[in-house]
Amino acid sequence: MRTNSFRTLLLAGAVTLLGTGCDSLFSLEVEAERICKTENDLSFPAAPPISGTVEQTFEIPLGDFASALPEDAEVETELRLKLFDATASTDISGIQRASLSVRKPGSTEYVLLGEFQRAGTGGSTNKLQLTSSGPVDVLDLARQEQLEFRFQATGSPPTQSWTADVEVCVGAKASASYFGLLF
Repeated sequence: MRTNSFRTLLLAGAVTLLGTGCDSLFSLEVEAERICKTENDLSFPAAPPISGTVEQTFEIPLGDFASALPEDAEVETELRLKLFDATASTDISGIQRASLSVRKPGSTEYVLLGEFQRAGTGGSTNKLQLTSSGPVDVLDLARQEQLEFRFQATGSPPTQSWTADVEVCVGAKASASYFGLLF
């Protein structure tokens, strides 16, 4: 009898808390404002002489970002591109479009994080900056130690192999609800 009374009291208390908007008492949120990685002399392959695409993948370690999250809880994640800045060893003004995507853990699917589209002809340049496409939800992002990113450039990239110093920063947020674990 005592166990049933305790469960009833606990359930009644939880319903009362939820009814008053206190469901946040049963959740945990972890956020990393900026996780950055710099790659010096990142190699890019030569593009075909006419028009083509170059692609490069690299990884960004998340470390113990999600160590505070419970193992059994459902986790919602948000990843946002904060900065993508590349300084190439050659003229890259022929790049008309570029994008940065992240691969969902355990799949071959990439999700767009940011992009660039050249407006008109601005002369030669060796700089490229991407703009965030907004936050994306990447299933089980928080439980990964590192994520794989893919940079793609189309148009008329350099026809010889080239290198670039690349700095990438992302913001990550994860939240988990303890409510399902308690009741």
